[in-house]
This record gives sequence, structure tokens and C-alpha cells, in this order.
Amino acid sequence: MNRNKDHDSYIKYISVIDLIIKNSDEKNPITINQIQDLIYDKGYDFKIDFRIVKKFVENYNNYYEDTIIKTYKEGRNNYFYYENPNLDLMEAKAIIDLVYSSHFFTLKTKENYKKRMQDLFSIHNQAYFQKRLNLHVVKNENEQVFYQELEVITKAIKEKKKIRFEYQKPSLTFNEKHKLTELAPIDTVFSNNEYYLLCQGAKDPNTCIQYRLDYVKNVEIVKDSDVKFDDYQLNSFEKKLNNMTYMYGEGKIEVIELEFTPNVYSNMIDKFGKDIHPKKINENLYCVQVRHIINSTFYSWIIGFGGRIQIADNDVHKKQFKDFLMENFINKNNADYNVFSIISSNILIKGVLQLH
Repeated sequence: MNRNKDHDSYIKYISVIDLIIKNSDEKNPITINQIQDLIYDKGYDFKIDFRIVKKFVENYNNYYEDTIIKTYKEGRNNYFYYENPNLDLMEAKAIIDLVYSSHFFTLKTKENYKKRMQDLFSIHNQAYFQKRLNLHVVKNENEQVFYQELEVITKAIKEKKKIRFEYQKPSLTFNEKHKLTELAPIDTVFSNNEYYLLCQGAKDPNTCIQYRLDYVKNVEIVKDSDVKFDDYQLNSFEKKLNNMTYMYGEGKIEVIELEFTPNVYSNMIDKFGKDIHPKKINENLYCVQVRHIINSTFYSWIIGFGGRIQIADNDVHKKQFKDFLMENFINKNNADYNVFSIISSNILIKGVLQLH
């Protein structure tokens, strides 16, 4: 008999607290009668009154050492509502917007994030998390495999161990062999709408190497390794991370045709997404049309590949690019030369351009 009584008491406590959390907030408090109606909807036939609800709420708040479920009386009614102690509603909204703005996550993963975030708040506020648009390209088709790799990486960082992995960049050739890389993982970060693994350089321990996390495969922990970073190294890594972030500034979105060599195919995907559909011109050259903001940042990106990516469409785009080079990098007295040098961040970059 006591066992059944304890069971009913437990069910009452769980039901009351759960119903208050899911069905109330500061703007939508709930009364004893409303809690009783929701209990009936759940299929239970026990009754509750103010005294038992007040006791449950006090026990719950005492356990968390905070007034998480608040109560007040207005007229003849006693009201209760749940105040989320972890996340503000608009903070949670911003997190969901950030997740949906990334084209790294699959739509299924985004929806899982949204559902879990909604469950932290009352039914009255869940509409704040609805998303009408999903404009970004989905790049990571198999999120389960990705999370398995991420779990190993995270464990290695926690245990201060090196990892061994294959870096499988997209390729236009089949059966390409991927060598094993062994490095010390530093952290995982989002930058430029992508998810990256940061590792310490093997030759220079003060350098930081970035890898697209969805290209990192077959990760395993190097058990007999030991990883330590001093303050100088961490500062160097942070500078590298800051340099990964960019903003476009001026310019407008235009359709532009580019030619590129096969060895920069993964860079093209990094920049424009997977659905670029390149056309083969010959064994050493491909062509693709893309939509992008055309400005100095875009031109500088092209220059960085030293001729392996070139503007190939109308004369207007070619002239704009040539004018950019003439204005910023090439001595006008030597404009006929197609070899240029750019000094940027103390690094001398040399490449070959076609100036049509």
C-alpha cells in the first residue's frame, strides 16, 4: 500500500513540475485549475490543490538553490511560471539563427538543434524558433560519420594527445591516395561559414594549420603522444584564427566565369560550394560559372593562386581585374610584364597572370 502511495506521489511531482516548465513563462503563468486540466489530458485521474503544488515548487527550487519556478497570487487565483535559468529567449534565438546560417550542417541537423532549443522553453515561446528560409547549400551529407570523427578529435584535445588522420579533399580524379597526417589538435572553430580543425604545425610549433573538418577522415588518437602549448604558442594560434575571419565590404553579386586547374578544385568548393558543376576544357583546365561579390577581396583571392584561377568570361570582368592590378600592384611603366610581386604580411607572393 505504501509503495502505491509513493508511486502516486512521484507521478504527481513529475507531472506538476513538467507541466509548469512546458506550459508557462513570465508572460503566460498557469493556475492550479489549468495544471489539473493538463493532468487529465495526460490520462491521470489524481487531483491536486494549491498546498501540494506549492510544496512541489519549493522542493524543486530548493534543489536548484534558486527560485526557478516563481509563484504569486492575484485575486483568488495562485499563479506559477517557469523562468529558464540558463538561456535568455533571444540568446537562444540567436544561436538557432547562427546554426541555420551555416551551410555546413545538414537540414536534419539544423532541425534537431531547433527542436532541442524549443524544448528548453514553454510552448508559448516555441514559435520564436521557427525558420522559414534555408538558403545555404548543404555540404555535409553524412552528419553521423562527421560526428564520430569530431568525437575522437574532441577526446584527443581533452586528453592532450596527437591525432592521425587522412585529409580527403575533393578531387576530379578517382582513386586518389591520401597520406596519413599526424599533428597535435588545438581546437575546432567556425570561420567563413565553415567548420575547421586547427592543428599545430609539425615543422614550426608556433604555426597553426587549418583543415576543413568535413575533409578530415579516419581519425585516431596517437596513444603514446603528449601535447603541451605554452603562452607564446597560444597567442600565435589566436592570431592565425583572427586572420581566418574576413568581411567583403564593397562590391555587388555578379555571375562570373572562371577557369581553374584541377589541383585547386577543393579551393573552388571552399569558396563557392559543392554545386558548382565544372566543365572540363582539357586535362589541365576546367571552367565554371559562379555567383559572387566582385570586389578587391575577390580579386586578391584570385591573385593568391598565382594563375591557377583566372577570369575567363566577358571583357568587362577582365578589364575590371586588369584595372585593379594596374591600380594596386603593377608599375604602369612596366604594364606589359605578366610577372608581378605583392608584398603582404611580410610574405612575397609571385604568380603569373594573363592580362587580356
